[in-house]
Amino acid sequence: MLAALTKVLPFTTEQKQRTILRSDAGFGSDQNVNQALSAHWQVLTKGKGGKRPAAFAAKIAEADWQPVGPKRWGAPAIEPPSYVRPTQHFVIRWVTNQGEVKQATLLCSILDWSLAEVMAHYDDRGACETEIQADKRGLQLERRRKKQLAAQEALILMTDVAHNLLAWTTQWMFPTGPLAHFGPLRLTQDVLALPGRLVFEKKRLTEIHLNKRHPHAPDVAEGLQRLLDHFGLP
Repeated sequence: MLAALTKVLPFTTEQKQRTILRSDAGFGSDQNVNQALSAHWQVLTKGKGGKRPAAFAAKIAEADWQPVGPKRWGAPAIEPPSYVRPTQHFVIRWVTNQGEVKQATLLCSILDWSLAEVMAHYDDRGACETEIQADKRGLQLERRRKKQLAAQEALILMTDVAHNLLAWTTQWMFPTGPLAHFGPLRLTQDVLALPGRLVFEKKRLTEIHLNKRHPHAPDVAEGLQRLLDHFGLP
C-alpha cells in the first residue's frame, strides 16, 4: 500500500515526517510498523493483537491506569517492543456494553503527545469509518459488483467521485436548514431522488421543474439557487 501511495504522491522525507499513518490493528504488526518508520512516516496505530495486549495489561498496577473516556483507561506499557525509531507505547483497557473487559496496545511515533492526545487523535478515525459506512449504505458500494476487475475498479472510482460530490453538495446547496445534516443515504434516497424535469433550449439548460408536493422541494429549490449563484447560470 505504501509503495503504491508513494508512486501517486511522491512525498519528500520532510513531508513524510509530517504525515501520520493512522490505522487499526490490521496495520500494526512489528514488521509493518518498522517498514513505515524506516521510510520516515509517522505512525499512530493499534499494536498486534492476540495474547500480547493482555500480557502487557497484566504488568500494570491498578493505580497506574488513567481514565481516558467512559469505561476506558490507559497506561504506558512496561518493557514495550523496540522499533527502528523511538515510539510511545500505551496499553488501553475498556469495558464493552456487554460488560466484557478488553485490552489493546497503541503505539505512536509522535513523542511529545500525551496519552490523552494520542487517544484523541486515534479516536478521530471514527469519522472516517462513519463516512465509509455511509458510502456503503447510501451509495450501495457493497451491492454493486462487476465481473471484470477493470470495471469494478472504475465503479469504485465513480463511487469516490460521488462521495465527494455529495460532501460538496451539502456545502454548496444546504449549508443551513433541515437538509444540512443529511448523510449520503438520506441525500441519495430522499433528496436527490426528488422527481423533476430539466428543460433545455438549444442544448442549454433553461428551467428546472421540481415536484412541489415533495416535502423537500422548497429546500432543494433554494439549494439549486445557491448552486447557480455560486457557479453561474448555465
